[in-house]
Amino acid sequence: MDKWKALHKELDDALENMTDEDWKAWKLKRNKMQKEFVPYELALRMKQLGFDEDCCKYVYVGDTGINVDHYLEVEPSKAKNYNKDGLCISQPIFQQAFRWFRDKHGLKSWVEEHTIDTFIYQIRPHVLSDYKEGEIYVYNTHEQTEIACLEKLIEIVEKK
Repeated sequence: MDKWKALHKELDDALENMTDEDWKAWKLKRNKMQKEFVPYELALRMKQLGFDEDCCKYVYVGDTGINVDHYLEVEPSKAKNYNKDGLCISQPIFQQAFRWFRDKHGLKSWVEEHTIDTFIYQIRPHVLSDYKEGEIYVYNTHEQTEIACLEKLIEIVEKK
């Protein structure tokens, strides 16, 4: 518990010493990278399904179990499975999440362009006899489609 308090004090101190220019650069970088990571709500559901891989980003939820919006990124060399700690939620990148569903649950998935400016996703189990044709949902952006696909993967595994 003390290690997390020390980490957050270090983070708070670093943020206090940032210049306006540093702060703007950090926010711009964070906003650009944010779309690469699975949203918090889906990362939490993945943790509940047993997601256990090293990640470069996590959310510190604190002692109360409430998201206190401490989104923390670490250097790749310091990546670890933050889900082992009851106070954190690991946030994988989308590619990592899709690979985990493929490797751990036998669900291959991909996003593809449907028509100009619309996208769909496909999910296929490794065992083709388990495949059932599903409805096709069309989305306006690749990012929306990735999120919808991941939500469906989570739903499939939760029902197992």
